[in-house]
Amino acid sequence: MHLKFSVLASQFLEDPNAVRRSVCWPVLVWEAPPMGVRPLFTRSTLTGMSLSRPTVAEPLVLEVRKRTHALSLDAPITLGRTPDNDVVVEDPTVSRVHATFHEERHTGVWYVKDDGSHNGTWHNGTILIPGRDTPLFERGSLRFGDVMATFLHFNAFNQFILDWLARHSRGSRMTHVTDGGLTRGG
Repeated sequence: MHLKFSVLASQFLEDPNAVRRSVCWPVLVWEAPPMGVRPLFTRSTLTGMSLSRPTVAEPLVLEVRKRTHALSLDAPITLGRTPDNDVVVEDPTVSRVHATFHEERHTGVWYVKDDGSHNGTWHNGTILIPGRDTPLFERGSLRFGDVMATFLHFNAFNQFILDWLARHSRGSRMTHVTDGGLTRGG
């Protein structure tokens, strides 16, 4: 499910604790690449898609959780281009089933694994070996084909909102964002 970053950020500014209570799973924040950045891959595995894509002003927030009730608590969370995945990333450089996520229940550490994708999965700039789990901690940079996303544990998502708003504030009056809410300075 794609969530609009602006909606979550607005809710966070009104009531940070409400967002902290409602977003209790990791997320991927998919931001549009900066203007002028060209894709790395020219090999697409599908054409003619109706793409749900982020814009510079509106990143997409993708929930990293099962869409349906799995028979097993240990069932991995799938990420891919097709609608039967738990996390759907509509981009032609993303494989049908590109990667999987799972949480180690005893430690709470999340892992990502490339599932033999065509264009690869990267974590913090390093390509993953297909089939091998890679730990994700509070925050990490991921790339699935040409899709750049930030993995955020739910605790790190709150700080990401504050950082993003501080980077994108506009106007002659500076907007100062704190953990408690929005204030305006002169």
